[in-house]
Amino acid sequence: MKIKGVRITVSPMHITIVVFFIVLFIFEFFITGYQSMYLFWGIPLALLLLVVPLINSYSVGKQYVKLLPEYEREAKPCRIKQIGAGTAGRPVRVEGVVQSKKGGFIGRPGYKIFDGSGAVIVQRSNPFDIEIKVGDNIQVVGMVTRRFAFIGNYVVHAIGAKIIENHSEIDVEMNKDIKIKKYN
Repeated sequence: MKIKGVRITVSPMHITIVVFFIVLFIFEFFITGYQSMYLFWGIPLALLLLVVPLINSYSVGKQYVKLLPEYEREAKPCRIKQIGAGTAGRPVRVEGVVQSKKGGFIGRPGYKIFDGSGAVIVQRSNPFDIEIKVGDNIQVVGMVTRRFAFIGNYVVHAIGAKIIENHSEIDVEMNKDIKIKKYN
């Protein structure tokens, strides 16, 4: 669902938790001899567990939509092997093939992408507007951060992503200064 151009999603984990509590309150209603207090208070409170993630999804998604033009403008193309302490805290543009996808159940997708020079994890706080599958060629704009604040691997916190046909956009940018000698 979209509200003002912002995609709002609820993770399967949140839905599972809400269903669990609704079933629990209905079960208690029957066990306690039809005391309506469990249904009167329990079901609205369980549904509130669904409203809070919806509000969070909207506010985070709104920030991503707001930041995307700035990142598109300022992000420097780089190879994955260049990601490290020198690029930490800076906006980058990387592209590669998606090797794996994790975190879909909790609503915080992470993608491992490979570009021939190395692999990096691309993470985001809520799902992208596009469906990304393993094997897709993607271009990601985001900021390089450490996975666990001060320790851990460097990751790209994605602001935006798009599926591309070829790896040509960054390759052209990275290799434009390379001269090829021809020998006869």
